[in-house]
Amino acid sequence: MSPLFLMAFMSALSVTDQNWFVVNDTVMGGVSSSTVSTSETVLFQGDLSLEQNGGFASARAALPPGALADASAIALTLKGDGRVYDITLRRSDVPLRAGSYRVQVQTQANGTTQVLLPLSDFRPTAFGRAVPGAPALDAQLGRIDTLGVLLADKQPGAFSLEILAAEVIPGALPREAGHPEAIAALQAAVAAGVPLFNRGDAAGCAQVYLEALQQLRDNPALTLGEQQIVGEALDSAQDMDPEGAAWVLRGAIDTVLASG
Repeated sequence: MSPLFLMAFMSALSVTDQNWFVVNDTVMGGVSSSTVSTSETVLFQGDLSLEQNGGFASARAALPPGALADASAIALTLKGDGRVYDITLRRSDVPLRAGSYRVQVQTQANGTTQVLLPLSDFRPTAFGRAVPGAPALDAQLGRIDTLGVLLADKQPGAFSLEILAAEVIPGALPREAGHPEAIAALQAAVAAGVPLFNRGDAAGCAQVYLEALQQLRDNPALTLGEQQIVGEALDSAQDMDPEGAAWVLRGAIDTVLASG
């Protein structure tokens, strides 16, 4: 889909009208500092410190109810400083301790950066690590309730990021028929795989999971995010030992099962 086509359907996301606040590593004993202010834009700036096991600064704001319920992506225009930031989203029904759904964005040192971020690309994290088995962000778009930005690039020093504009790209794809059957097939795979794994047959367990997930790769009964997570797990499992492959594949299965 071309940028010009997308522009015709964008709708503004009113981020400057929201109540932004900062959450820094001081909550865990660090000493990083930051502020966030709004006028015609959202300005997030401060100083990142790695002292006292710190290393992150963030700002977030509640979104209007249902703001992303029909979205396929968000588009942001940013004025940055050349550093890598995480754009974060949260779902009201998925508690992630010290975490969120995230996508990294590389900003330019001079000038603006325009990014298009499909909601299916956001991945759940907690304490900076992936959370296997958490539901895909786009499995319940109406429950996305918080937008944020996070800096945790391990580079101490001053930083500044300005959100100049934010737009919602509509076009969320509904699940097609077959979702209950997909859930049932994965439940059957777990029921067959767990006893194999517990008996020490990790290879047999991994094979059961592999065959079940291969049937669902690119299946429209899953959301785009779920399809991507299934594909990533299948690709990763190819280069792993049987026990590692079983765990990775099970994480993808749990992601789909968590959607209900």
